[in-house]
Amino acid sequence: MLNTLGPDCHFGQRLASQYGIDAVQSFVSRSRRGCELGVARMRYELPHLFVLAPLPTEEAFLLSVEINPGGSRRVIRDGKSRQLGLQQEGAFHIADLSQRASAYVSSPFHSMFFHLPRATIDAFTEEMEMPRVDRLGCAAGTLDPVVANLGRAMLPVLLHPQDASRLFVEHLALALKAHVVHAYGGVAGPAPAQARGLALWQERRAKAFLMEHLADDVSLGDAARECALSRSHFSKAFKQTTGQTPHAWLVAQRVQAARRLLGQPHLPIAEIATACGFSDQSHLTRVFTAHTGTSPARWRRINAG
Repeated sequence: MLNTLGPDCHFGQRLASQYGIDAVQSFVSRSRRGCELGVARMRYELPHLFVLAPLPTEEAFLLSVEINPGGSRRVIRDGKSRQLGLQQEGAFHIADLSQRASAYVSSPFHSMFFHLPRATIDAFTEEMEMPRVDRLGCAAGTLDPVVANLGRAMLPVLLHPQDASRLFVEHLALALKAHVVHAYGGVAGPAPAQARGLALWQERRAKAFLMEHLADDVSLGDAARECALSRSHFSKAFKQTTGQTPHAWLVAQRVQAARRLLGQPHLPIAEIATACGFSDQSHLTRVFTAHTGTSPARWRRINAG
């Protein structure tokens, strides 16, 4: 699962080393071009001053959003200082890592950080046939519930990395990039258009491809290429056609496959989990219970005979 996304390109390690915090969990969504989006969760519980010193200069942006209220701070950008009070849940910040930005945080905080290279933004706008984005910017502490909710959706990936699906992670990364580019990059959103689903051949090919890779950690890009579409267009068209995201549809098929195999009493549940694309028996149990309301073992007992 998450290990197939590749190492985190030292993003999490840099945060932990720079700020001396052990409680940093991180991962990177990786594309064929390399590291695409770094995600990290950082918690600081002590009441005394915390210094967010500048990270090494690079062509990238560091985005952060507060998961819980907290983190009173003084922000310094381009030599200009601004005092910010207690940050509300959903408070959003953007730091251009090609410039020096720092902050002094004077209260505990719980934040999600997103490392977004300029190359990733360029690849996204090229894929979406949008104008190039030269900069991202917002007022410090702008309330952004969209980024906050996307950050919360990524928490399970950080807490259970062995269970993470590339389809799920890429779907969230795509949503984050689209939102940030439109909201903070000065690029107008796409003109309203009638939603278009997959052609019949595309729907059949996409479903067949996903079923062929039921036990694999397939990527959104792999599925999109089968339909000759970009990742963004494929994701939207698949949901328009099926009513589910590719990840949600694939998970539902894995649960269905597990139900069929549970009807064979000689098969160990751990083997069923692996055969159906779950990382282990506990992963199968969590997902199966969420979908059916009962555990695989209990479902097998109820339906035995």
